[in-house]
Amino acid sequence: MIKPRSLERTAMIRLCAALGIEISYAPERWHSTLLPIGESTRQAIEAVHEALRMFDAEPFPVAFDHIEGDTLKPRKGQRSPGAFQRALAARLARCGIALPAYAFSLHLNLAYGGTSVRRAAIPLIEWRVDEILLIESGSGRHIDHGCWSLSARQGAFAF
Repeated sequence: MIKPRSLERTAMIRLCAALGIEISYAPERWHSTLLPIGESTRQAIEAVHEALRMFDAEPFPVAFDHIEGDTLKPRKGQRSPGAFQRALAARLARCGIALPAYAFSLHLNLAYGGTSVRRAAIPLIEWRVDEILLIESGSGRHIDHGCWSLSARQGAFAF
């Protein structure tokens, strides 16, 4: 998964207040799922660790500019999150990790369990994803199983 940083979480909390979204899910746990791994056995977790030990990927931007119900939806035209997700899935598959069927669609749920028909443009919420996390989630808990930094391979020039 990827998670917004503190600054973006603060903007999301303000957005919830402005739109009347009751925060029923701790903001520290807000995330976007890139890829479900399936069962969280010790063997599966170790296989993911081994596969990602040498995974080489660059940071990428994500941007959300509208909301549907209680879910942030991405700005149109973003290619980087999908390209990253496909590279991640390919890496895990090449390493022999059987992945469940998953149709990736970038989004971020701000609340769960509600039934809202809200559709609105929002002030842009964006950040540069510079790490991915392996989190076991379910039954209202998150267990951290690892974090991998993404490193830029291209230098940046200050023009």
